[in-house]
Amino acid sequence: MQTVRQFYLRYWRGIALGLSLIVIAFLLYFPRLSSLLPGYSAPELKAYASANNWHSIVGNPINAPYKVLVWLFSAEIHHSIFITRAVAASFALALALLFFVVARAWYSYRAAFLATIIFMTSAGLLHFARLGTGDILQMGILALLGAALWYRTQRRHRVLITYLLVALAALLLYVPGMFWFELLGLILLRTAVIRQLRHTKTLHLVGLAVVVLACLAPLIRASLKHPMLLRQLSGLPQNLNTVKHFASNLWNLVLAIVVHSNGNPLFWVGHAPLLNAVEVIVGLLGAFYIYHGTSKRRSVLLFGWLGIGLVLVSLGGDVTFAYLVPLLYLFIGNGLDHLLKRWLTVFPRNPIARMTGIGIICVMLGFSVLYQVRTYYVAWPNAPTTRTAFSHLAP
Repeated sequence: MQTVRQFYLRYWRGIALGLSLIVIAFLLYFPRLSSLLPGYSAPELKAYASANNWHSIVGNPINAPYKVLVWLFSAEIHHSIFITRAVAASFALALALLFFVVARAWYSYRAAFLATIIFMTSAGLLHFARLGTGDILQMGILALLGAALWYRTQRRHRVLITYLLVALAALLLYVPGMFWFELLGLILLRTAVIRQLRHTKTLHLVGLAVVVLACLAPLIRASLKHPMLLRQLSGLPQNLNTVKHFASNLWNLVLAIVVHSNGNPLFWVGHAPLLNAVEVIVGLLGAFYIYHGTSKRRSVLLFGWLGIGLVLVSLGGDVTFAYLVPLLYLFIGNGLDHLLKRWLTVFPRNPIARMTGIGIICVMLGFSVLYQVRTYYVAWPNAPTTRTAFSHLAP
């Protein structure tokens, strides 16, 4: 009982916030999954066709973690394209918790919770969370960050955590473009990785190699039979002529984030940008402090990943702006953290001033959340272009 009490006293805040985030995420991602829109989109039909039997997954294992879950739930519960959306929503719920874990490791409890709320309610996450495709896996960079932070903070069970981290990194290689993000992470952590390998017993080195080969065996087999899969996995476009238009695509992508989108009805309401005005301002503030005020390694990682994401999306391959969404909201979280810290530093003992400042920030974020949620649940499903894009009947 004493151990349980100590655990509760130490972690009660994190547990309470985590449970509240689970409830909010469930209410955001699961209700009206099949009824908000008149039907399904062409990418959802394609995703379901590629995951409704084992042979299709083995033949093309791109996004295999998503496809395997769709196949398992379809086989055990019910053969329905609805499963594609339910699996994507489940991944989104896990991503919301991972975002909170990463944000809490870097920011205060208050800033981490607020940043997670605006990330969970962002149009960027809502669209991918409730769309029945494997694109949601491209936000798996949060899983890499969370696992690395877990490894760094845990002193016990290091061997088990190492096996889990290696298996996770291997499975994420099934996601188009993920290789480049993992490569940059390895480059930045090369000293620590080499040191760890030198102190790892030979038996465990063999075990880790077996884990990697076991996880990647279907991918290696499929790539040997169809070498073009390697280009798809790298995030490069099938038609390299699109490289000529790279600068134009990059400029349009930046505009889509902050000013004017391309109007794709799968993800946008008209030409509304990804971020609203509040998020842009706070995100720029966070980027400034990350560049000037955080550790060099974290700064290089976040800006490097953001650059990789911008380049891959602009090349026009199978990489979507899903990679950018968690990174942008980590910048926003950093801006929130500094706003709160600066206010509480100026008024450390005045409760009225403290609560007034926190209240103003919460109201500002509340308007941001309300805008994003209303845009997704009210404006987007009633737009004529959206209803046309989601007009396909379930097979």
